[in-house]
Amino acid sequence: MDNSILANRLLHLVSNDKVTSSLRGTIVPKQTQKILWLIILFIFSTLLISCSSDKKTNSNDSPGTPVKAANPSLSSLTDYITFNGNTVFLKKEIVRSTFQGFIQKAYKNIGDYVNAGDVIFQIITKEAYAADSLRVKLSDEVFRGAVNIKAKTSGILTELNYHVGDFVSDGEQLAVISNPNSLAVLLNVPYQHNSKIKLKSSCLLILPNGKQIRGIISKSLPSVDPVSQTQTFLVELNDGKDIPANLNLEVKIPVSVIKNAFVLPKSAIQSNETLTEFWIMKLLNDTLAIKSPVTKGIENDSLIQIINPKLQLTDRIIIDGAYGLPDSANIIIVK
Repeated sequence: MDNSILANRLLHLVSNDKVTSSLRGTIVPKQTQKILWLIILFIFSTLLISCSSDKKTNSNDSPGTPVKAANPSLSSLTDYITFNGNTVFLKKEIVRSTFQGFIQKAYKNIGDYVNAGDVIFQIITKEAYAADSLRVKLSDEVFRGAVNIKAKTSGILTELNYHVGDFVSDGEQLAVISNPNSLAVLLNVPYQHNSKIKLKSSCLLILPNGKQIRGIISKSLPSVDPVSQTQTFLVELNDGKDIPANLNLEVKIPVSVIKNAFVLPKSAIQSNETLTEFWIMKLLNDTLAIKSPVTKGIENDSLIQIINPKLQLTDRIIIDGAYGLPDSANIIIVK
């Protein structure tokens, strides 16, 4: 039975007039009566203290939230400004028809490597095509109407605009041969930011699959797009063997470098829904964490600089499990 219920019943029993009168009417020595009353009061006091202790234990016995903690660290961070870019082949050969006629043969397919001098198409004039259809034998001295279209440069056939049996006019584009070694990035920079772009400086290219490669800003084009008002810069790639043309990517230009910055993992930073307030959960001891507002600095993919408050390398910060914790939260540190 609950101690509080026992205490109440005992108190009711002691205060009951019938019990009191029966005790008084009983022939018991006064010394014995005093002892009985002392025993009753002692039991009553013990039950009250036990009830109070139970309530206190229940109020402070709530389990803590399991969290992981770590210390701040010093690191060098680079502040970047990010622009859009796309990959292009700078060296291309447009293969054109030298006269009108029908494509009789196609010797290459898209993706084939072509050497300079290789035959790509054979075109026959419409007169010769008609004579062949009528099975009219032409004289050996007469031009038979078939012409070979050859590649002038080496590269990969990236476009094939016509196929066997198609009729083409004189000067039409038949195919495109691209030099894979001429792949570069066209960096589009809003004109108000062009002063931040330094020629011969390095930059970081972020591909859609997350791969990062280095590049060098080599040239600037002396024109601005009339619609977007962006100026184009040319970025040469240090390693672009496996990158296709016409790929949209991010180009990160370094603006400043901060050395020995106090940093925390991104998972340690909490924020409100509007991302206007930020805080961390700092440990006072092994079981209690308090909310501490912070001012962020620059950040990268995994770390964030903490400007205020000034942290110490011995401080312990929750890096996992802090989401939703109130101020002055009970915690349990796990490995």
